Amino acid sequence: MKPVGSIFAAIWTAVVPMLAAAGGAFLLGACASCQSTVRQAPMPAIAAGTFDGVAADPGAQRLYLADGANNKVDVVDVSTANPRFMQAIDVGAVPHGLAVAPDTKVLYAGLTGGAVAVIDTRDGSPTFMKVVTRIKADPTEVDLLDYSAGTKRLFAATGSGGDVVAIDTTSNQVIRWYSLHVPVEQPRYNPVDGKLYVTTPGTSSLVQIDLADGMTSRNYFIKGCGPSGLAINPARQLAVTACKGSVAMVNLRTGAQEVTRSVPGGDLVTYDPSSDRFAVASPHGDKDSVVGVFDGDGTFIGSVAATPKAHAPAFDARGLVYAAGATGMMSFAPSACEPPPEWLKFVGGLSVFALPLMAAALFLYLYARRRQGHATVEDDGPSFYDLQQEDLATERERMRAFEDAVLGPPLSPEMQPEP
Repeated sequence: MKPVGSIFAAIWTAVVPMLAAAGGAFLLGACASCQSTVRQAPMPAIAAGTFDGVAADPGAQRLYLADGANNKVDVVDVSTANPRFMQAIDVGAVPHGLAVAPDTKVLYAGLTGGAVAVIDTRDGSPTFMKVVTRIKADPTEVDLLDYSAGTKRLFAATGSGGDVVAIDTTSNQVIRWYSLHVPVEQPRYNPVDGKLYVTTPGTSSLVQIDLADGMTSRNYFIKGCGPSGLAINPARQLAVTACKGSVAMVNLRTGAQEVTRSVPGGDLVTYDPSSDRFAVASPHGDKDSVVGVFDGDGTFIGSVAATPKAHAPAFDARGLVYAAGATGMMSFAPSACEPPPEWLKFVGGLSVFALPLMAAALFLYLYARRRQGHATVEDDGPSFYDLQQEDLATERERMRAFEDAVLGPPLSPEMQPEP
């Protein structure tokens, strides 16, 4: 029968490394995905649409989605844990970018045809959720938008037209065109430096525009990026842009850049100042579309599987992230899957190597004790001590035989020689 100590040591040596590896992997990657927090809210009207821009109004607790398939802007109530489809606003043309003016309770939608639809979102208003006017901004198209409450300006990109149009929202009049002469994507106003930033995928650049003279004051070239979506954290002066196959972070002060493939490129990006997080929508195929979340300093937090419908993410007042899903709206909580602290990651990494070594040392200790004669009652073989005693007896016999060979056999008393 195999000794109990030997069995225990063998089991211990086999199991502990596996437990250590599993424990280390858990500590290192337990929060690498937010998938467990995803909720799906079925909405047939959303499921039937195709969407470009998505905008959130945290104060009113509503989401707006630009439905290009039906020439409408869909409205979703997110005031409760169960989002509810409210209505669809007919805008008369394909909508693209959306921007909310929370201070004036207005929603703006960029349209194919070159107009900006102005929608009243004031509760109780006689024109609630209706287009109250249209601002002609371009002969052919208005794409993505950005609104600045501090300047009361709406910035509208014209896509392939190569311009960014500035609109005075107090008068709903176009006041200036900023011509870049290359296709433009997302404009973003930076309240800290008072500059306008625009992505230009054809030149793989993030362009800074001085609004005073309309000139390009800085060009951040991002090699191989082809940027589309853009969001800015003004407190850190950090811009996050979605590239063709990655996500780029740009320090607007120094120009320093960092590229990550934790999210495989994307379309639109949004920043939520209340939770200090970025969200990036990455629509690809049915199996590789995701929505990723980054901390306000650019640290990757996690991502969830999405559908090709998810071109733009949005945050609600509770910090949940929303995007269009296969059956309606999907949402998830990035706060539930933040990365573990650095000390925990260090312990997790160390355990992968330290615990197997400890298990091996314990095995050697138990084996040595067994060899020293501390075997259990089931062990019927000679101990190390017994073997030592046998060796000593054998050595005594050998020495006696050697003495007899040299000196001869000892004489009996009656055979002693006479004196």
